[in-house]
Amino acid sequence: MENHTIISNNKRNYGIDLLRLVLMYMVCVLHTLGQGGILNASEGGSIGYKTFWLIEIMAYCAVDGFALISGYMATGKPRRFEKLADMWFQAFFYSFIVTGFLTLMGVNEYFSKAEMIQCALPVTYGKFWYFTAFFALFFAIPILDKFVFSINECIAKKALLIAVFLYSILGIVMDPFKSRAGYSALWLMVLYVVGALAKKIRLFETRKAVSLIITWMVCILITWMVQVWWNGILTNYISPTILLSGLIMVILFSRIHLKGTVISKLSPLAFGIYLFQLNQVIWKNVIGGAFTFVVEKNIVVGVIYVLCLAAIIFMSGLLVEFIRNAVAKWIRIPRLCNAIVKLAHTCLEKTAVLLK
Repeated sequence: MENHTIISNNKRNYGIDLLRLVLMYMVCVLHTLGQGGILNASEGGSIGYKTFWLIEIMAYCAVDGFALISGYMATGKPRRFEKLADMWFQAFFYSFIVTGFLTLMGVNEYFSKAEMIQCALPVTYGKFWYFTAFFALFFAIPILDKFVFSINECIAKKALLIAVFLYSILGIVMDPFKSRAGYSALWLMVLYVVGALAKKIRLFETRKAVSLIITWMVCILITWMVQVWWNGILTNYISPTILLSGLIMVILFSRIHLKGTVISKLSPLAFGIYLFQLNQVIWKNVIGGAFTFVVEKNIVVGVIYVLCLAAIIFMSGLLVEFIRNAVAKWIRIPRLCNAIVKLAHTCLEKTAVLLK
């Protein structure tokens, strides 16, 4: 969920900034329905069950959307490793500091030494699956960019079709390349390439917005029908219908021309909202099974509850991240990140000499 919204002509794309916030709200909806227990508590075949699953599927493309944005907005320029280091400290805060604080506040019963070590190393122990996968993607981006920005449009079209067939269409049936339903670094790399190739070949550039919206709705409807009346094989991140839904959202929002500094300031906080709700204590003790009461409400009221609860999670995470970001700048975390990257670069250069 990288903060990368600068287009090739160095003008900021505020439409993508807005999309980042929309996608994060959709992630909050997913967690409200899933981890919150609403989907499991809904009686199969009931109106509530069908309605909540429709909302779930409408929001499902959000996770794919973030990685697609990274590829779609790629410029081929070298990535700053200082940014990755800063994201690591961000993950450390939500994994270790927040867990420790909530334990002292009594929200978490026990914080063992083993848990402390694991929380202090969020990438190593996969505390946030998306960040761990993105960490691997970050180091692969220079290689992926070499491929994407060196091929012609004809090869790019073929590569896009092959990537979608092998990892999405074939993936939902057999998963021969172990993309783990999308919970993997491999899938994020595929999404990055798909996004970059889609931009390179100007995919759907001549399609009107209405046409794209209808296509998006058809993808949602097909996925929902398969979920409700069959086996739900399309309800996962590698699903071609979910992938296309996410890609269409990226294309549509990239066309939006906005002016405003508020969105550009809020957009970089989106990743913190994700880390906030995925903190192990908040995930299990606060969100876990907390919203099952919603299924007892009238369906209209229930939907309103879902949207409002997701908004509460979103705003809570936004507030915490805003404070964390301010404190991080105050204690000069960005400067520390620069020093760490310089040290790592020096060590790698000296070590590389041994490979001669």
